[in-house]
Amino acid sequence: MTIGRVVELWRFPVKSLQGERVDALTLRPGGIEGDRAWALVDRATGKLMSAKRHAALFHGRAGTEGGEVVVALPTGAEFVAGDPEGSRFASEWLDRDVEIRPVEPGTAVAYEMTFDPPNDAAEVIDIPAPAGSFLDLAAVHLLSTATLARARVEDPELDWDVRRFRPNVVIELAEGDGPEAAFTEDTWVGRQVGIGDARVSIRMSTVRCAMPLRGQPGLEPQPGMYDVMEALHANHIGVYADTVRPGPIRVGDDLLLA
Repeated sequence: MTIGRVVELWRFPVKSLQGERVDALTLRPGGIEGDRAWALVDRATGKLMSAKRHAALFHGRAGTEGGEVVVALPTGAEFVAGDPEGSRFASEWLDRDVEIRPVEPGTAVAYEMTFDPPNDAAEVIDIPAPAGSFLDLAAVHLLSTATLARARVEDPELDWDVRRFRPNVVIELAEGDGPEAAFTEDTWVGRQVGIGDARVSIRMSTVRCAMPLRGQPGLEPQPGMYDVMEALHANHIGVYADTVRPGPIRVGDDLLLA
């Protein structure tokens, strides 16, 4: 059964930096090729740096050019990920000793977050990233335009820009963006969805952290968004999925519910 189509695809080559909107992605067993392939790691603590704790990261940018990841920092520094000077530039920007590190099969790191997103002073918990990755939890993050449309109706004064939620796959549902279609993706949990030549298993609804509340280039901080998401849908926006069948995903691909 066709349930929708892909209208946007996003890849984030360096964790928590601005990413890139693309026309196609390749789904691999452990995630999307080139997505969160690099990250900043605090050398003193060994912790994976995330905008959940370090809001400044949102003001860096990473994109893929000629098969290489090019990083641009707000200081004006620009470099190819893997350049030994890159870690120095990033350390100067963040005023701490950090390393730009590629993901490898043996990667085992944790990131920090709070379970009270509007309060950056709340207790911080270490969360291990999935083995061999810099991901938060799962291979793919999907979000429907209907869910965002419903959130805009709930509080039109807030800016529900899709970039706040950092999905890989943005979906236009077959039934459109009417209020009754909001959160339809939650109903797919426990089922498989074909996307073009690939297939994923929908694992769970996505619990939102502090990241949608953060300021980004062109987006103002919005701490009040947390209370709206909590009241609207228990702070769940979008779904996480795992790879079942690797393959390409393209803008315009149909989604088929298995």
